[in-house]
Amino acid sequence: MRLYLPYSAWPEDDRSRWEVAVRTGNDLFDDRGPAARLAQDTRRRLQYGYGKFLFFLSTYDASLLARAPAERLDPNIIEAYVKWQPKTCGGITLANYLHQLRFVLRYMCPSDDWSWLLAITKRILAQAQRKPQKHHLVTSETLYAVGRELMDRAITRSKTTENTSIQQALEYRDGLMIALLALVPLRRRTLTALRIGKHLVRSGNLWSLDIPAADTKTNRPLDYPISPELSGRFDLYLGQFRGRIPGAELHDHLWASSRGRPMADTGIYDSIARRTHRALGIAVNPHRFRHAAATFWSSRDPANVRGAKDLLGQVSFGTTEKHYIMAQSRVAGRALARAIASFVES
Repeated sequence: MRLYLPYSAWPEDDRSRWEVAVRTGNDLFDDRGPAARLAQDTRRRLQYGYGKFLFFLSTYDASLLARAPAERLDPNIIEAYVKWQPKTCGGITLANYLHQLRFVLRYMCPSDDWSWLLAITKRILAQAQRKPQKHHLVTSETLYAVGRELMDRAITRSKTTENTSIQQALEYRDGLMIALLALVPLRRRTLTALRIGKHLVRSGNLWSLDIPAADTKTNRPLDYPISPELSGRFDLYLGQFRGRIPGAELHDHLWASSRGRPMADTGIYDSIARRTHRALGIAVNPHRFRHAAATFWSSRDPANVRGAKDLLGQVSFGTTEKHYIMAQSRVAGRALARAIASFVES
C-alpha cells in the first residue's frame, strides 16, 4: 500500500506554497524562494516526507486537508501521527519524518513558529536507540584493493575488445567505480552525474575530475587529479570495456548500464554494495567510502587530518572530526596492546 500522497495529489494550496518556496527566479532581479538552493534529491525527500504526513491526515481526518497548512497541526495531531507509524519504524526514522515535515512547513509558512515541533522531534531523537557507527571496519586501501581485483579479473578473462563479454565489462566498470571512490570519495549524486569530456577530462597524459559547483551538494567546485595508475585503468575502460556495454555509445555518461542508458544512482548503490559484500562480507555503500577515507587519513596522517575536509568537499571540519576521534582511539588501543605485550614478554 502506498502510504504517502504524491505531489500531484497534494491540496492546491500546499502545491502553490511549495512552488513559491522552490522558485529559482530567471535573473538577479527575480525573487527566489527560501528553498531555491535545495538539491533535487533533497526536494524529493522533503516532498516524500510531507506527502506521508498528508496521507496520514487523509486517513485520520480528511477535513483537515481543506485548512491552510499551519492550521492543521498541533501537538495532538503530531502525537497521533507518531502513533500511526508502523511498529517497525524506529525513533531515528520518526525523527527524520518530523524533521522533513518541519522543514517543508518552514519553507511554506515562514512566518509561523515551528519551534514546538522541533522540541518534540528532539525528544524523540534523544530517546531513540542508536546503532554504534563502525567507521573503522574498512578503510580506503582495502576498498581500493577490491576495485583493483575486480578490474584485474576482468582483464584476465578478456584479452581483447572483441572477446570481452558484457559481464566482464560490467565487472571492470564496477571495479573502476570502487577504486575511484576509494581515492576520490564523491557523493553518490556527483558520482552518478559524471560525464566524459565534461567532468572527466584529460590533463596531459592523465585524467582529472573537474566538477562544477552545480553538481555538488555544497555548491562548491571540486577538482581532483587522478593518479597515473588509475588514469591507465580509465584508458582501458574507455577503450575496451565501456563500448561492450549495450547502448554506451548513445550517451556520454561515464557509467553505462546494461539497459542501454546511464546508470541511475540506485543502480550505482546496488552494484557497489553487492560487489563489496561479495569481497569483504559486509556491504559498503557509496557514502561509507567517505567514512573510510576520513578514517584512513586520520590514522595515517593525523597532523594534517583537516585536509580530509577538502577531500570530502565538506564546509567544516566538524563533520570529519568524529572519524578522527575514532581513528585516534584505535591507534591508542594498538599502542596499549603493544605495551602490554612487551611487558608480558619481559
